[in-house]
Amino acid sequence: MTKSPLKHSKTTKGRKFHTEIYTKNEVMALVESCTSGISGLRNKVLIIVLYRCGLRISEALGIKSSDYKANEGTLRVIGKGNKMRVVGLDSQTKMNLDMWMEKRKQLGINGAGNPPIFCGISKNNFAKPIQTVYVRNLLKRLALKAGIEKRMNPHNFRHSFAHDLLNEGIGLQHIQISLGHSSISTTSKYLQRFNPRETIEKIKERVW
Repeated sequence: MTKSPLKHSKTTKGRKFHTEIYTKNEVMALVESCTSGISGLRNKVLIIVLYRCGLRISEALGIKSSDYKANEGTLRVIGKGNKMRVVGLDSQTKMNLDMWMEKRKQLGINGAGNPPIFCGISKNNFAKPIQTVYVRNLLKRLALKAGIEKRMNPHNFRHSFAHDLLNEGIGLQHIQISLGHSSISTTSKYLQRFNPRETIEKIKERVW
């Protein structure tokens, strides 16, 4: 009696994927795919903060009300090893975050209890932390809606942030501090994981 062929598992656990970089247009398409309600505003601002601040998903979901200094335009972030760093917000990111903070205030989510900035708004999880799995599933739904075929993962916003800084001519030391890396060599290795296509094109453009 022959054995039936093994069924292939659909799980991706343990698999390594190529680093995906999201373009600004792709991120905007995700943002525009968010619903128009309160949760849509929260999700939109979360995506923007992930992308424009280069945060890990655990860092973004762990930001408390007291960590946002609106007058300074900064966020205090607790990273790996409980290391604290401060990240700056560009004007558009700050504007969107302020919109969400005002909406939270209208909902009655103020500084009392120092809840997470990106918190639940339904009756069952009001002002409570959002789970990472929610964000992962959200991004997959939004990507499908926006027609984006790239593998959607919260950490890839961090890669895209570093990639954009590098292309904008930001120095390696500034990128290191922004990402919260303890060593500049870590940042250098981090950046080497990107698709070398742009480097190849730059080399091809050289002239004698």
